[in-house]
Amino acid sequence: MKLIIKLAVTTILLVTQSAQSAQSAQSAQQEPANILFIMADDLNDFVGVMNNSTGVKTPNIDKLAQQATIFTNAHSNAPVCSPSRASLFSGIQPHESGQYAFGNWRQNEILANSRTIMEQLSHHGYFSAGTGKLTHHQWPNAWDEFGIRPDYTPLAFNGKKVTQHPDVPAPYNTDVGPLDSTFAPLSTVPTVKPDGKTAGYKGWYYGGFKKPFNYISETDRDPLPDEMYAQWTVDKLRQFEQDKLNKPFFLSVGFIRPHTPLVVPDRFFDMYPIKDIVLPEFVENDESDTHFESIYAPKTSLGRKHYNALMASYPNKEIALKTYYQAYMASISFMDEQVGKVLTALDNSIYKDNTIVVLTSDHGYNLGEKNNLFKNNLWERSTRIPLIIFDPRSDKQQRINQPVSLVDLYPTFMDFANIKGDNRKNDKGALISGTSLKPIIDGDDNAERYALTVVRLWGKNGMKNFAIRSENWRYILYGNNKEELYHNKVDPNEITNLADNKEYANIKAELKSKLLQLTKNAK
Repeated sequence: MKLIIKLAVTTILLVTQSAQSAQSAQSAQQEPANILFIMADDLNDFVGVMNNSTGVKTPNIDKLAQQATIFTNAHSNAPVCSPSRASLFSGIQPHESGQYAFGNWRQNEILANSRTIMEQLSHHGYFSAGTGKLTHHQWPNAWDEFGIRPDYTPLAFNGKKVTQHPDVPAPYNTDVGPLDSTFAPLSTVPTVKPDGKTAGYKGWYYGGFKKPFNYISETDRDPLPDEMYAQWTVDKLRQFEQDKLNKPFFLSVGFIRPHTPLVVPDRFFDMYPIKDIVLPEFVENDESDTHFESIYAPKTSLGRKHYNALMASYPNKEIALKTYYQAYMASISFMDEQVGKVLTALDNSIYKDNTIVVLTSDHGYNLGEKNNLFKNNLWERSTRIPLIIFDPRSDKQQRINQPVSLVDLYPTFMDFANIKGDNRKNDKGALISGTSLKPIIDGDDNAERYALTVVRLWGKNGMKNFAIRSENWRYILYGNNKEELYHNKVDPNEITNLADNKEYANIKAELKSKLLQLTKNAK
């Protein structure tokens, strides 16, 4: 009898403890979570968990992804820095705000009258802090606290202004601007000779901070901006803990790399010996059935200009691309190390169990595909981005192939923060465009999802060109009515344009109809 009573009591205690544990877990889920938002710049799918064929080394991003939800079909809404970030932080599609290019997003009436993510979170009780490159045109006052502003560094200097690195071969270092034409190990310190107009200069230079960047060796040098941003974020987490911050936080850090200049410490270049780099299989004349250049004619796009200049600067295509790939992959691994510093600081803090981590990029980057070396086109390598969401309160590790886009992050953050408020400051603003990703993560999503991307030519009335991405297909409609259609499930490199193939006429018609429906009120 005593044994039976003892077993019964033990069972009751276990059931009670289990119920309390479940209740505690449910309570934790209901509490507003902290959010750590990490952005890279110009990072395409060259991360280990998405593209191991490149041999790129991203151990910290990979580790995060292995315990999180990774969206393998995530896309930028505008594959160039300024409009992409404007739409991400406002939650409003570029074609709905009219913010397509490099104009200051704060002067856009719709965006100026709509709360950004950080403003909305602060408005509802969060403490927002950020550093680095987040919005393209800076607005520190949008955060409760903003740290170090962005700086594209280091660059060569001629005594008056930043200039082309003399060790980068011509014509690439003359036909392409100083920022985009600079790629070299950090030890390749530039010596710019005087030319009668300028005094010349030996050494690297902080382009944004406008002061010398001192470099003697890897252990005796000034910090690169991304290293500053990582340290600032690490220090901020410690400060939150020391000050006993009494509200949830939205902490954002924007890393510059792998945006140009592709200059990082030598040890990252050493990870990728030129002889060991394996290039993708480029198809000869792959661009022949595409129409991107037709919207620029008679001129060429920046991506084609950069590609042609790179090819003209080296003995052959293989050497040219391997040299550039080395710098791009080195820059990714350098950025990944900074991500690791931030994630380690979070893991060592009291916030590790209640902080959502989101990592992404503003857009991708073409590296020779279709004779293109840039972004701001409507193909997969330019629009596709890493998107990883880690919720420590969940044990889900999953890969999602539904199409999603950056504009979906705003409502996702609101969902995690349990915020239901209107994002508009007044009736001149616009409602957010995206759809929360939390239902997908939780496994109860029934939404019809597409990823929409726009490229508009420079100028006030430039031609608008759109792409729509479904789970398996990409359809592109250019402003001159030319079309491209790719079956990404079987043709991930988008080699064959099927737009004129009658066998796929129904699929093309369906995607075109959906694209036109989504963009019918485009500004």
